Amino acid sequence: MGGRAGQAKRRPGRALLRAGFAVGLCAAASAAEAARLVSAKGAQPPEGFGRIVLTFDEPVSVKARLSGAILVLNFGGAVGAGPERIAAGMPDYVTVVRRDPDGSALRLALQRPYRVNVQDAGEQVFIDLLPESWNGFLPPLPTEVVADLARRAAAAEASLKARNPAPVPRPLTLELARTEARTRLSLRLPEGSEAAFAPNGTGTRLTLPGAWRIDDHALRGRLDPNLGRVTVETDAGEARIVASPAEGVSLATQRDEDVVAIDFVTKPKATETATSPVPPAVTPAAEAKGGAKEVPKEAARPAASAVMSRKAGSGLVFPFAQRVPAAAFERGGIVTVVFATTEPVAVPPPGATGLVALAPPLRSGGFTILRFTAPAGRLVDLLPVTEPAGWELAAGDGLAPSESLIAQRVPTAQGRLGVSVRLPEAGPAGWLDLDGERIAVVTTDGSRPAGVVKAQRFVEFELIPSRLGLAVLANADDLIVRPDLDGVTIGRDGAREGAREGGRESRDGGLSVSGISRPADPPVGAVTELAVDRDAWERAQRGDVRATLREGLAAAVEAHRRDRGGARLGLARAMMANDLDVEALGALISAAAEDVVIDGDRQTALMRGILLARIGRAEEARKLLSDERLATNPEARLWRGYADALAGRWSEAAVALRAGESVLERYPESLASLFHAAAAEAAVETGDWEAVTREAIAASRAATEYTRDRLTLLRAKMDAATGRSAAALAAYETLRNQAPWPLAAEATLRAASLGHTLGKTALPEAIDQLEVLALTWHGGPTEIGTLGALGGLYEEAGRWRKIFTTARRANALSPEAPIARALHERAMAVFEDLFLGARGERLGGVEALALYFDFKDFAPAGRRADEIVRRLADRLVALDLLDSADELLQYQIDHRLEGTARSSVSARLATIRLMEGKPLQALQTLDATHLPELPEDVRRARAMLRARALSDLSRTDLALETVEGETGADAERLRADILWAARRWREAGEAHEMILGPAWRSGKPLDDTARADVIRAGIAYGLAGESLGLERLKAKFAGPMAESADARTFAMLTRPDAPRSAAFRDAALRATKAETLAAFLSEYRKRYPDSAVPEPGSAATGNRAEAPSPPPG
Repeated sequence: MGGRAGQAKRRPGRALLRAGFAVGLCAAASAAEAARLVSAKGAQPPEGFGRIVLTFDEPVSVKARLSGAILVLNFGGAVGAGPERIAAGMPDYVTVVRRDPDGSALRLALQRPYRVNVQDAGEQVFIDLLPESWNGFLPPLPTEVVADLARRAAAAEASLKARNPAPVPRPLTLELARTEARTRLSLRLPEGSEAAFAPNGTGTRLTLPGAWRIDDHALRGRLDPNLGRVTVETDAGEARIVASPAEGVSLATQRDEDVVAIDFVTKPKATETATSPVPPAVTPAAEAKGGAKEVPKEAARPAASAVMSRKAGSGLVFPFAQRVPAAAFERGGIVTVVFATTEPVAVPPPGATGLVALAPPLRSGGFTILRFTAPAGRLVDLLPVTEPAGWELAAGDGLAPSESLIAQRVPTAQGRLGVSVRLPEAGPAGWLDLDGERIAVVTTDGSRPAGVVKAQRFVEFELIPSRLGLAVLANADDLIVRPDLDGVTIGRDGAREGAREGGRESRDGGLSVSGISRPADPPVGAVTELAVDRDAWERAQRGDVRATLREGLAAAVEAHRRDRGGARLGLARAMMANDLDVEALGALISAAAEDVVIDGDRQTALMRGILLARIGRAEEARKLLSDERLATNPEARLWRGYADALAGRWSEAAVALRAGESVLERYPESLASLFHAAAAEAAVETGDWEAVTREAIAASRAATEYTRDRLTLLRAKMDAATGRSAAALAAYETLRNQAPWPLAAEATLRAASLGHTLGKTALPEAIDQLEVLALTWHGGPTEIGTLGALGGLYEEAGRWRKIFTTARRANALSPEAPIARALHERAMAVFEDLFLGARGERLGGVEALALYFDFKDFAPAGRRADEIVRRLADRLVALDLLDSADELLQYQIDHRLEGTARSSVSARLATIRLMEGKPLQALQTLDATHLPELPEDVRRARAMLRARALSDLSRTDLALETVEGETGADAERLRADILWAARRWREAGEAHEMILGPAWRSGKPLDDTARADVIRAGIAYGLAGESLGLERLKAKFAGPMAESADARTFAMLTRPDAPRSAAFRDAALRATKAETLAAFLSEYRKRYPDSAVPEPGSAATGNRAEAPSPPPG
């Protein structure tokens, strides 16, 4: 009866026709898109049977199954709905037609039992309902349908033959170029094409897959037959070039980006000498011809390829977006690396290399300078790398040698003798002031590593040993170091020397490096009168000092107005000798104010600078001592160096103190000892250990107890810098307990930091020590250093509020200090990581909100700040503070965001307003931020929220129209919620059944959400009086629901008389009052985890990291 009964009686040839059409047409059907039912019609022909005609937009296999008086037409998959007029067209056969929610079947209620016959005809399916008494042939297909099938089958067969025409070959031109020793065939390939070389006997074969036509007209009549033979072959799938060399001719192949080349070489290539430690000597004749100035390209290529393929190893890696020229040299146990860039360079931790950075990176002109302590007994090399692109500073015992640079005497353009160094690929050059020495550095790109193996000394300069590039120590003021195409030329500036000999100064008055003038520091001149005279200084300290000062004060008071300035000046000198520096400065200011001659005197300016330096006002002192009137004064230079030391400018201090050494011989020994101690401290900070020892010995000759303790502190610093940490820590602890308070404070700071680094001081103990120091010591580098160290310890301990308050205090104390700036940057990085990084996962919601609103001045600028605000809004939602999150996001939308970002954030705000029960405001937010062109995920998310808001406002048709065409679990659930809220029960039941999908086939127990959907579908069908839907639901889920906790409820709902029972009314009442927004937002978070807000109250119990994980989003 059911199925395809009676098919054996069909007319011959029809099955063949249908099979041919199916093969031709089904092959072209797209399996990626679901079919759509275009129409479903019913008819009652006069022959006494009923005919159902289903028309699809593509062929669909339909199977018929009878279940009592119900005919099920199964489509084998989801099929889009279309207009249906079956029951209206054949009322004598069908009473009711229902479509399954998933679109996979139609269910028809029949008037009586029938025989069913199904016939396929392309996109149409004919289902005939025959009386059980039917005899004879089965009803045929309509004649016009058979004719159309035949025509389409023929057209499909013709299209198969015309499909996939042969591709049109694309032209390529083979080019030829010649040199004396080489003939090159080159071929430029289009982007994305492939080419491969393969041996072919003594020659080579170049294969290009694809449809190509190689034009070899350039070879015809131009390729020397004595070189060999070249043939071009073309097939349907590839093209080939076959090159065969003649006897005595060799072939070389290469590929450079999009060009492939085959070279016929008539003589051997030059031997590679780049790896030789000593280059071949250049004879004068060869030099005169200029042959040594040009490096053959063939010889340079292997080194370049080596650079291109080297990966970074275990050394210190300095990555750059594009590798910059660099130089590396070693002097006095210090490795100096110079990069030709002004971009920030991060110094990685030393690791196992033993390379410890002496100071943060320095900038000088267009260069960045890094200095490291050279590890004992190991070689250090700077190597170019490509993964990542940049440089690697490596230390080891077996480093590969670089090319050795040799200095050669050459004549200069002025007719003098100069020195030339053939540095390959010379880059930018510049002067550096390092440890009081003037050094010219010439960088290189590293394609051919070359350096100076050992020091080479000349009268005017010295070549410092280098691993890469060139470093020239200047011994003459008019030295010129000039990179050229063929190397580096070093010589004297003849024009300047001649000008001096003629009694005139040079026009530029500077030193030239690579054509750029660098002003020279003014020479230190002789000085006859010192501001600090030894005899007057010691005389002022003899006897009764108070009486001496009273006499000087009385003399100044009683002196005539004309002589009063000189008396006050003498009083100021006496006060300075007895460490009454503030009082001396007052007397000096009064003298200058009363006497214009004294005010304009250079000695007055010098004394004022000295007194400012002695009372710790380093910046004011440095500015005053840098006046052009004191530029050549060695005493001013000396005190400027002391002020630089107070300000922490150690390199400048070392240079200035060394320039003023001649003055110290005429200073009191106690004061000279102070300067030697400052020079020793500058040497410690710059890593000049020889100078440390020399200056410490000089300082100890007439040192006071305070100076001796200071020298002990400096030796401890040197021990810490050179790896003798245990000795340094012991010295720090001794000074902390015994030294005067200024030194004890610095020793306390360094002992706490070093002890924690060595693991001998626990983190809480180190913090306690530094907190006590921060309360008891104020002023100078020690206070700002204490705050910097505390900031690092607070970060390690996770005390976020402390690090922010400490950074604020440092900024208020000394905003220009490097330590304060570094601490502020560290606090900003911590703030960003707390709200955007991994640290925020361990931060409680309330604590995060408090930190943000208390320290939002540390928030980054731009998009990162906007992202922090959005995440902060998520935390507010998680704490159920919806009003605050609403205000925060509304401010972002009104004042901060624009474009797509504004539309995306408005979706978050609309979600929050839906949670608050404000659907109208949510709808207004979405409408106010609408843009015609948005990314698909943003557009869809906004559409879902808009539909939900419209549904909550009872605008059902607009809500359904908004989500029309949207697919996915969230869209299906939203559609079901809209229909349920509108009390459109039959459609709501089908929508809930659609959400369940094939869950009834899985064989697994239904979860809570699935059981709730089954119950709601049953209630909806019951309220709609939809018996077909209820039977279908029972057939699918009777088994899975029988094993669940809702078995009795489901059995009650699926009874025919269920809607009249009190239990049904109670179940329907509970279901209609159930909150559907939470389920919708749960699906929304799964689909849009980045733009959805968390579940309200998910962080109410405290730390969000310890609470149960909320749904995605």
